[in-house]
Formats: sequence, C-alpha cells, structure tokens
Amino acid sequence: MASIENRSRYEVTVRNRDDLTKTFPHTAKSRAETYCQLLTAQRLKPKLGRLDDCYVVRDRSVSRKSQTLPASSAKEAKEILDTLKAEHKRSLFIDYAQGFKTTFADLLIRYLREESPRHKSFEVEAYKINALLEDAGLERQDLAEIVARHPNVHPKVAAMKLRKPTGARMGQTSEASKFIRRSFAELVPDDFKDYIDERCQAVAESTVDREIDIFSAVCRMAIDSWRIHVEKNPMDGVRRPRYYNERDRRLKGDEEERLLRAAREEDRTQSINMRLEQLMAAERQEANDARTVYRRKQVIKSARQLYLQEAESTYEQVPLLETFVQFQLMTAARRSETLTLTWSNVDLEAQTAYLPETKNGRARKLALRSALVEMLRQLPRTGELVFPIGVDGLRKAWQRMCQQAGLTDGNELRIHDLRHEAISRVAEAGSNTPGGFSLVDLQHFSGHRDVRMLLRYAHLCTQSLAKRLDAAFESPSESISHHGRRRLTGKASITLEEILNEATVTPECAIAVHSDIQPTAR
Repeated sequence: MASIENRSRYEVTVRNRDDLTKTFPHTAKSRAETYCQLLTAQRLKPKLGRLDDCYVVRDRSVSRKSQTLPASSAKEAKEILDTLKAEHKRSLFIDYAQGFKTTFADLLIRYLREESPRHKSFEVEAYKINALLEDAGLERQDLAEIVARHPNVHPKVAAMKLRKPTGARMGQTSEASKFIRRSFAELVPDDFKDYIDERCQAVAESTVDREIDIFSAVCRMAIDSWRIHVEKNPMDGVRRPRYYNERDRRLKGDEEERLLRAAREEDRTQSINMRLEQLMAAERQEANDARTVYRRKQVIKSARQLYLQEAESTYEQVPLLETFVQFQLMTAARRSETLTLTWSNVDLEAQTAYLPETKNGRARKLALRSALVEMLRQLPRTGELVFPIGVDGLRKAWQRMCQQAGLTDGNELRIHDLRHEAISRVAEAGSNTPGGFSLVDLQHFSGHRDVRMLLRYAHLCTQSLAKRLDAAFESPSESISHHGRRRLTGKASITLEEILNEATVTPECAIAVHSDIQPTAR
C-alpha cells in the first residue's frame, strides 16, 4: 500500500511586511498558529499557509521490502505514487529508496572491498579512495584486512607486500571531496564538476582524470551490477579535464652513452654493497641481536669500515641496470613488463621473452636481438625474476643515474622515454629496410592494443612508404609517356639502330629513346 505524507513547512506571512514572515516545521503547526494569534493581537492580518516543497511517499507491504521516497512537490509525489501502483499491478518491485539511503562514500568503500582486489592496480586505487574518505572526514580502510577477506584476489595483489599505513598524507587535501557524503540518488554532474575544478588547481589534469576514472567505475558498478536505482547516472554530462601529456623525448647526442656509463657506475656501487653484505654477515646478525639502536648502528658502522676495502677489491660486477636500460631500448617493453619478467618465460635460444600479462590484458612475446641475448646471459640467476629490482629501488637508482648523466631538470629523462625511443628507432630503421615496417608491424613490436596509439610514429614510416609505392607502381611496359610523346624505357627490347633503319617514320609513330642521350624522331 503506497501513500503520500506532506512534510512541507508552515509559513506565516503579513502583507507588505516581509520582515514578519516566518516558517515552521511540518510538526509545529501549533507554534505557527500561536504566532498568528500574536500578530492578530497587534492588529495585523497574518495568513497561515503551507509550502509545497517536501513530501514523502511511503510504500509498505508484507510481501516486499518497504521503502520511503522523498519528493520536492505534490506533483512529483503523485507521479511517484502512480509509478509504484503501476509496478505493483505488474508484480514488479524496484528499490528506489536504496539510492537515497546509500551515500557515495558507501559505494566507494564497497567498491574498494569487493572489486578493487580483483585488479592488479589495487594498491593505487586503494590509496586514492582512502584519500577521498579521509578528506571527507571518514575513516580509512585497512588494505591488509580487505585482501585477507576477499575470495578472489588478483595474483599480483596476493603476492604483493602491502605498505604499512603511516598516517601521513602525501597529496593535498580536497574540500570538494566532501560531496561523497551525499546520497547516490542526490548526486548531480555539478558535484563532480566542482571537484574537478578544485583538484585541477592542485594537481595535474591527468591525475584528476584518473581519479574520475574511479568515480565512473563506481557509478557503473552501482547501477549495472549492484542494481541501485537512480533516475540517471550522475556521471552523465561530466566533462573531464582536457590535457595533452604525450612526451616526444628522444635520446640525442651522447645522452645514451652517458646514461649507460651512469648505469655501469650504479651497477658497480650495488655490486660492492652486495659483496660488503656478504663479508659482514656475522656482524649483521650481531647488530640484529643488539639491545639498543645505538649499539646496532655502531656494529654496522664498524663492520662497513672494516670490510669496505676488501669488498672493493673482490667484488664481481653484475651489469643489472646496464642490461635493464638496453632491454628497454631494444624491446620497447613497459617498465612493469620488464620488472615482472621471469627466467622461465625467457628462451635465449629462440631469442624470445614471453609476457603472460601486459597492460592491455593480452599476452605477447618480445623479440630479443642477439646482442641483448648475450647481455642476458651475463646476469646471474639467483631468483625467479630476470631483473630482481623493486619499483622503489629502481626509481631511486634511476634518479641517481640521471643525476650523474646530467639528464635532469629541463633535460629530464624518464624510464618510459626509453620505450618511446625504442619504437621510434624501429620505425626509422624500417625506412632503410627492404619492404619497411608498417604501423601493424610496429603494433606487434610495441604491444599496443589499438593501432591508433601508434599514429604519432607514422611520420617515421613515410620514407619506407614512398619506396614501397615506387615498387608497387613501377611501370611494366617498355615505354612511357612524356610531354605527349612515347619514350622507350631502359629495359626496352628495341634498339636505337633498329629505329634508325626503319624506312618510313611518320610523326604519328615517332618514338623517343629513353637513354643518356634522348633523340627524338622528327
């Protein structure tokens, strides 16, 4: 049984006296009447009325879930009532109230607990959602507890060592994020627009766009999978920030040589430290057993001074970072693909490396050039990974390498720039290769799922395209047309002597010989 309850406020007005106008809650009619009597005693003519701004439609039934729906006018309440009655006749039930009872923050938390652990980017998504919750004054979620309780965690997340929460916030807080405390049914595109406008003042547009990706995913999941009914997806009509962040950074001059030199120096430093740790293994155990931090530091400091010279003279250099740089330049692999590559997926004899999981979700194989194969043979196989480097460790090592090579500030070089350099080199090499490389060839090399992502490299294939056009449209005949006359090609079967010996030559059949000297029959 559905019914309408009027919760509009009472209003007392006096003509030409706006300063005496007062409103009262729908439960305070007696107070409104008392106020009218007071005004009447002052020889005024008050008028008691009721606004048309708040209604509640109650739907109660023993056979289905009860729900209470708000309406902003009597007309809207009547439309809701008619809709409910029509659905009851058809034995349908739609829980309209759930969208009003569920806040957007509730949906973010549910998405973080139920959906995010299925993604390999769980930690990044969780950081962003927790930041939103914290800015809105809500409690952060425990990531370790979420992963432990989820029934189907992504393999990468299951093997991941989650960072311990420090309570420190790295990014800037956002006041506009408090909109997530509103109910899902009440959200409008302006809520997201205000958030975008504020965040674009603090962070890059690309960062805001990735945050909007989470909002969009949560809205789709709530509507399509969780069946939370709203009149319209609140993300419809939201205009994302426009930005262009494609980098065209290429290695120039001696930059590659300087980078590789810095990589070799970094490998030397790390190899010495590795040898030093081997020599001071006993002292390291003694430091771990020390009762105070001061004692622990003293033991380690003394051991380093004692064994450093021996480590520098007995270490064996492992060209890990040097090979990493060459691997990026020769395969155009993404950083995550390289760091997760295992020896079991590398076939040095066949010169291939298999990537079972990539950014676009499709497995692919990398072609390993012979020079790169020789470099990989020099790496020790102490573990499962070809490049046993953590993301943070690589980031710090890359900073030191770029600092030493002078590739910072305005001349900054990023790891992903090596992928761009590798693809560009292959596109340029195709111009000097018979047949050349097409964009489809580049797509196979780079692993892009959409060939449109490679259009930025199309200009590098133009030279090879021109050569293939020449080959495709080369004339198979023995003569060509030039200025209205027929000229023999160099491959013509008829000779100049045979032409001169002809008894009769008319202008209609005049033929010019296409040679170093091109005589014209007259």
